[in-house]
Amino acid sequence: MSEDRRRARPRLIVMTDLGVAPLGVLEERITRVVAAAAPGSVMVQLRDRELPVRERLELGRRLLAMVREHDQLFTVNDRIDLALLLDADGVHLGEQSVAPDDARQILGPEKLISRACHDPASAEPRGADALLLSPVLGERKGNPPLGVEAIATARPLAGDARLYALGGVDAAGAARCVEAGFDGVAVIGAVLATPDPHPMLAALGIERAR
Repeated sequence: MSEDRRRARPRLIVMTDLGVAPLGVLEERITRVVAAAAPGSVMVQLRDRELPVRERLELGRRLLAMVREHDQLFTVNDRIDLALLLDADGVHLGEQSVAPDDARQILGPEKLISRACHDPASAEPRGADALLLSPVLGERKGNPPLGVEAIATARPLAGDARLYALGGVDAAGAARCVEAGFDGVAVIGAVLATPDPHPMLAALGIERAR
């Protein structure tokens, strides 16, 4: 993977969730998706904020080894310290987290920074390389879906930042999101709740050549 992680353009972000795939199953399903996808097309995001920090760090190390073996990307949700310890490719920041520009001062210029966005009218990058707009296709955390039409409002504000659709995205929905203009999708259950990642990879056109 290039040292300048900011230039990477993965099509699929897989967010870890032990409530969907417990330890053991999680690693197996992450391995399947990163092995089956074209190099550089998948980013795995270590989430699982309920895990004690040491356990989260150890899980991150295992996932990072899998991701690196298949030339994919790895980021950490919100914990800049863990991102640094793991030498992750970047960090994802929540809406209440530090500002992307402040995170950049700690992480350095080459790391990829994404941030959460729940309002397409607030899709300015604010120093981020990518935005995860949520919820797009399904209700998430009590919020109604925005619909793929939200891209029309978000895209002019996002500029060069990549836009990813999060929330209720399955394989068919992923194809709809990309067709509407999203750079990719972010998912949990659509990959972690199934042993077969191929429908999602095929919908996004990122299956590894055989």
